[in-house]
Amino acid sequence: MLPNRPYQAQLIENEILRKRKLKVELDKKKSSSGIKEKVKNYLVMFLETSSIHGLNHLVVTDRHPCEVFIWLTIVILSVFGTVYLSGTTWIRYQSSPTVVSMDRDMFAWNTTFPSVTICPDNKKIDPEKLNNYVKNSNEDKEKLEIFIKALANATFENFDTVPKYDGIVPEKYLEVLVNLSSAFHPTLSIGASGVHLHIVPTVTEMGLCYAINSKVAVYNSPEYRAKNRWDLVGLNSSTFFVHPLDGEVFAQVMNISTSYKAYIHGPLEVPDISTKHQHSAPNFYMKLYVTALTVYTAPEAAKLSVAQRRCRFPHENILKHNSVYSYTMCRMECRLLLCLRYCGCIPYFYRKIGDEKICDVNGMHCLAKHKDQLYKLREKNGKKIKCECFPICDDVNYIIQSNDLQSWFMGTYFQWGIVTYPRMRYRRDIIFGFTDVLVAVGGMAGLFLGCSVLSFMEIVYFLTLRLFCYTRTTRNH
Repeated sequence: MLPNRPYQAQLIENEILRKRKLKVELDKKKSSSGIKEKVKNYLVMFLETSSIHGLNHLVVTDRHPCEVFIWLTIVILSVFGTVYLSGTTWIRYQSSPTVVSMDRDMFAWNTTFPSVTICPDNKKIDPEKLNNYVKNSNEDKEKLEIFIKALANATFENFDTVPKYDGIVPEKYLEVLVNLSSAFHPTLSIGASGVHLHIVPTVTEMGLCYAINSKVAVYNSPEYRAKNRWDLVGLNSSTFFVHPLDGEVFAQVMNISTSYKAYIHGPLEVPDISTKHQHSAPNFYMKLYVTALTVYTAPEAAKLSVAQRRCRFPHENILKHNSVYSYTMCRMECRLLLCLRYCGCIPYFYRKIGDEKICDVNGMHCLAKHKDQLYKLREKNGKKIKCECFPICDDVNYIIQSNDLQSWFMGTYFQWGIVTYPRMRYRRDIIFGFTDVLVAVGGMAGLFLGCSVLSFMEIVYFLTLRLFCYTRTTRNH
């Protein structure tokens, strides 16, 4: 009998371990079923007490399963309708919450006096400076002179006319042209007291030009670029406004001494190669009379995002090659990116960043092959190239009412101004604000689910404080 005792002890120990394991499994099942029961009871309590219509019908006792299924379907469809229509309302708020309306009281506002950019199209290069530069050069003097004159007049319209020459590195093109440019010191006057306008040299797609009454021309001035500046410039002069009670207001540039192209635009804009212009030959007096078409943005609409109001202020700059934003500058950058895509380089009048290359003669000839696409910003098939350029929020466009060009024995003169004041202006304002979104979403929720803000607070309450208290109460029991 003694040898069997260890075997019997082993059997007893195995039986004890089996009973313990079985007890643990039973405890786990009880705990799991207890948790499930608590969750079920809590969910039933929420559905029974919620103020959202239809939820209580899902947990009423003695209901046929078909009734429960019908009410569940109705609740799901109601939730879908609420979410779908609320989403449509939110999309509307994000995409088109503004409206453009008209103001008609012409005496209630001031009109921005037009800016002008004058681009000489003859005598861009000073003959004496050019002669001295050619004399001091070791290159072929005749070819160098022809090349510089052609380069000074090179634009997207005639890049193919620039002769072959590699005596000047492309990065120096602009510097050479600025140093050799003819002096531009005409007399400037304006028929308004206390107003002083200034002439600012600026680099455009038409070459070196001169802007008057512009707030953004300074950011493309040769001096600003030479210092490699990207900061905002604090201008001493404020925007020049005129009022119908001021009568006819003109500005005049005298003794221009060369033929030129004149571009009329707003103070926050610049001209580009596609901007309409007026041309005057030497010894002519050109008079441009314009009226203004103003679009301004209300302070409430200005607080919206760019995507919502679909316009930009100059300080909301996304351009990499300019310090401020304007619609035309955005188109110019779009044109610049196309140049890089087509030919791997950019014309000398653009500001390069990083490892971008300035086009040599071969590069300019390459750009000439894509002249139509670059000029019109359209693909060969006529499809418009997407530049994603928004207009500026406070924009002014000018309509030329009369262009009087007459021979003038005293020299080349240019006069522009406002004779007829606009009788209306456009206002960009909010028509569908965030309050309207709340009202619309609340209406949808009330229509489909019969709930309010308190109903949503109930959900938050049951997911936080009530859940915490319920958990502590059931744990103690």
